[in-house]
Amino acid sequence: MQVLSEELAVQGYTSLLFHSSEMNSSHSHNTQHESAWLETILRKAFHESSISRVVKVTKEEIGVKGDNYVSCITRVTLEIIQNSGRKSKKTLILKCPLDLFMPMPVFKLEVKVYENILSEFNALMNEFQDPNEAVWCEMIGHQPYDIIALEDLKAANFKVADRKNLLDMNHTLLVLNGLGRLHGISHVLIQRGVISPNDLGVDLVSPDCPFASRIVEGGFDQLACVMEEFWPPEWKEVAKKFAKLSKVAMEKIKNIMDYTKDTFLVMNHGDCWTCNMMFKYSPYEESRPIAVKFIDWPFANVNSYILDITRLLGECMHPEIRRQNIDILYRAYQKSLASTLEFYGMPGIAPTLEQIYAEAKRAECLEILYSTVFLAVVIEDFPGFYIDKTFTPCEAKECFNADIFKTETFRKLIEAEIKRWVEEGII
Repeated sequence: MQVLSEELAVQGYTSLLFHSSEMNSSHSHNTQHESAWLETILRKAFHESSISRVVKVTKEEIGVKGDNYVSCITRVTLEIIQNSGRKSKKTLILKCPLDLFMPMPVFKLEVKVYENILSEFNALMNEFQDPNEAVWCEMIGHQPYDIIALEDLKAANFKVADRKNLLDMNHTLLVLNGLGRLHGISHVLIQRGVISPNDLGVDLVSPDCPFASRIVEGGFDQLACVMEEFWPPEWKEVAKKFAKLSKVAMEKIKNIMDYTKDTFLVMNHGDCWTCNMMFKYSPYEESRPIAVKFIDWPFANVNSYILDITRLLGECMHPEIRRQNIDILYRAYQKSLASTLEFYGMPGIAPTLEQIYAEAKRAECLEILYSTVFLAVVIEDFPGFYIDKTFTPCEAKECFNADIFKTETFRKLIEAEIKRWVEEGII
């Protein structure tokens, strides 16, 4: 919901009524009288529901270790007195950086996305009277650049899914539908010249991200070491392949990130994993999600749509469900993207299903990264990734806890996929 001032909201509504009345001059006097009356009651309603003063503030730190790597998240509850005299409560989320050196201004970039980019998304939705709910949350304000105040999605019955359980088909299809809408709206704005690559940052694992190489090389290297030493003997040859991949993976990823003039460009979320999305559930079927919103935007970037899709399917979804339903998943995304573009006046330009398959093939190195290294981090309770070590001179593999690759749970989740990659010569 886009926040409007009382004055702008009332003026906009009464202006609409006035201009509508000009179409029927015989009712002009009555309609103008009605417009004035509506303006009066709107001003009264806005005034009475607005805040007179805050009488109490309480804070609650939220989040689970491993869900947030660079931020401290706090829910703030405000006990307020409205101008009507009624007591009420409002909640909001405060996001602050951890005491951690970061070689890129992630908070400044995220504020820019909320303030300059997502506001354009809201404006486009208003322009076309899009009846769908936005798939992003709203920023209420910020203190440059160490506090961001956001709407509290929990107050609207949204919650984060359990990352360790991985997403089922219903959750994944809903997210793909949301990505189709997000990508479609962003493509319209890119074509209008409202958004350009220079307006945004880079993907988390892009070679332009200052710590990406240590994540990519360190993850594959640690996996190779564990596979050779702790997995059954038949995996030793595969371990050598992953050790070799660790040396060339960043060059492969660079080739994926370097899009061409023919690439279908969108604004990617850039860090599209389970803890950066929140779901609302059906009131009569608690396990069925009915809405999704994306949060945390410091790695938003302009690039191929396949970046978000590959991250979602590889890191967040159960591998067996993904393997059995990949065509359904790609079709769901394509349908959402195409229908969004058609709604916004750009029919027939969405990538075809065949083109999506081709992009996924081009992004295979990312699929391997997300389906192995990142998946292992996601499914464990204990810490799997030490972000602070990525900024130190230690060996890159020490950024990852070797234990995450030793578990039987992880090996059984991914072994069929690894065998396929080997058989097809992908690794």
